[in-house]
Amino acid sequence: MRNRLKFAAILLALTLIAAACGNDDDGGSADPEPAPAPTDAPTQAPTPDPTEAPTVAPTPAPEPAEAPSVALVANQKAGDLGPIDDLVRGLEMVEADFGAETTFIEATDPSTFETTLRNLANQGTDIIAVTFPPMQDAVVAVAPDFPDTRFIHVFGFEGGVDNLVSIGFDYYKGTYLAGILAGALNTTGKVGFVGGVSIPPLNADYNAFVAAAQTKNSAITGEAAFADSFEDPAKGRELGAALYDGGVEVIMTDAAATDLGVIQAAEEKGGYVIGGSENYFDSPAVIGSVLLYWAQVLYDQVEHALSDDYTPGYIGAGVAEGGVDLVISPEFLANGPTEMVEIINATLDEIEEARSQIKSGSLKVPFNPEL
Repeated sequence: MRNRLKFAAILLALTLIAAACGNDDDGGSADPEPAPAPTDAPTQAPTPDPTEAPTVAPTPAPEPAEAPSVALVANQKAGDLGPIDDLVRGLEMVEADFGAETTFIEATDPSTFETTLRNLANQGTDIIAVTFPPMQDAVVAVAPDFPDTRFIHVFGFEGGVDNLVSIGFDYYKGTYLAGILAGALNTTGKVGFVGGVSIPPLNADYNAFVAAAQTKNSAITGEAAFADSFEDPAKGRELGAALYDGGVEVIMTDAAATDLGVIQAAEEKGGYVIGGSENYFDSPAVIGSVLLYWAQVLYDQVEHALSDDYTPGYIGAGVAEGGVDLVISPEFLANGPTEMVEIINATLDEIEEARSQIKSGSLKVPFNPEL
């Protein structure tokens, strides 16, 4: 700027000198207007082109949501081809579909139940699922101390905790359907039952099974045996063999891994089993199973716990809710003894009618926990 002003002053001086010389002639032209000093023009924004789309600053991408952490604590070991293996499969479904960080813990010592749950909650685990009635006291003791953790009790009975959902299975209504089938197949007047432990729910399962068999023949009697364990196939084999030797043809099992021993006894003794898992269908001695849809129930309740509509409380899952059902083995229908297959096929409509009546509420299967 200073140099431009200096140049303008010099130019003005030269112009004045030239004008003075020209004024010596009377007819000379008038003095020219002095040139204005140059100035800095203000900077103006260019006029936007209306045909061009306006430039919009990109919106920053949101931070990715932190993966939820989900733990399954089982009081029985995996490898049972039954409920625990199915629950582990449900945990794998949770990991795949929700991107969850998952943990599976076998807590078979009751003295560790509460400590295990507290450790997981202290680590910030979002959802903790536990299994079966023996873990009830521990989960009810721990859950209130960790209100930000959501607990799921699979096969539980306790409600009233603000961050706990308990799922109870009306399994006895499924064993009622199995009893209709066992009664139709019966030729000796006896049906058998092998349970893990004699507790009210399993006692009710046995009583419903026998009551349904007696709708086919009122003279049928039932014999129950309990292994005092859900993880003792050797005991299951012993109990199953004794029942078959005593004239029982069909045994209903309700004992998780202990079922495997009953199936082995059936194969050795020429008896038959209605079990608790589709994984048993490979055995020619297994007619069908009363299924609990463990994997789907766990998956559904984790999804519920992750939702904005989360509501704690007790949830029943039985025949009416689709959590329990009798399923006939396709392998047995294809390869079983012809006479038995014919009886099964002839009984399917009756079983379906009972299933429909249970769903509608017109058939009330009694819950009888007494032996």
